[in-house]
Amino acid sequence: MNYKHDRESVINKGMKLFWFNGYHNLGMDKICKETGMTKGAFYNSFKGKENFLLVVIEAYGNLIASHLQTHLSDIHIPPIDRLTNLYTNMLVAQPESKYRGCLVNNMMSEMGALNPVVAEVTSAQFERFVNIIEPTVSQAQQEGALDKSLNSKLMTEIIHTTFFGVLTRAKSTKTLHISIIKDLLNLIKNKSDGRKKN
Repeated sequence: MNYKHDRESVINKGMKLFWFNGYHNLGMDKICKETGMTKGAFYNSFKGKENFLLVVIEAYGNLIASHLQTHLSDIHIPPIDRLTNLYTNMLVAQPESKYRGCLVNNMMSEMGALNPVVAEVTSAQFERFVNIIEPTVSQAQQEGALDKSLNSKLMTEIIHTTFFGVLTRAKSTKTLHISIIKDLLNLIKNKSDGRKKN
């Protein structure tokens, strides 16, 4: 099969390769073998491994963005429950992926301090995820389920940054730590009813 004309397939294979191997442990020989491309065809299409990673991160970001939108769109479920379910489901899926974490988070951790281009692209994807989640956090605040003392954007960044930390920890311990996300959401729940009691 001529993979030169099946760019999506090559990118999907690249996604798995970077996700399972990281950047530094993935060589060109393995990329070409797994994608079916010659080195010449690969460089003609993607210019090099770093640029291929950037294309893969964008494609992965599109998948995650779609996943987030799908799981947060059911208006019949209270927003706080949508958030809890979203993060719980993403963590529960980790054993099936052999605790590979999130590709964006992985590349942030491995490459962010070493490569400003990768740092910028992964940060943009993180921001994209936050922007998709933030309206649900804002709804939860408006309904009184989450504390309003922080603006919704900052609260979302705290929640999602904590989630990335839990993913990183899960990779090394092979333990889900679901309670951390649930405890965080409980911590930032609106306590105003409790304050009124005297």
